[in-house]
Amino acid sequence: MRATSSASLFASTNWILMMGIVSGLIAAQWKHEALPLAAVIVILALTLFKARLIILDFMHLRGERPGLAAALLAWPVFFAVAILAKSLAAGLLDTL
Repeated sequence: MRATSSASLFASTNWILMMGIVSGLIAAQWKHEALPLAAVIVILALTLFKARLIILDFMHLRGERPGLAAALLAWPVFFAVAILAKSLAAGLLDTL
């Protein structure tokens, strides 16, 4: 492993840890209540960014296999869209 690669991996690790802590702090603001839609969107966006960093840096797919990286990133995107759709549907049903 080259020094530049090691430094990049260290930086990615710091970003992933920071995003995990921020997501936990956002979710902890509402202890026994449902999260507001804005908080859910922020947590999902941080989760997708973390997944991208893990897939590209820790699985060493940055620039090597773009098709595999896109396919692996499609899974978290699919589930994030499903979670967001369910949250929106529940919010719409509550207003009716």
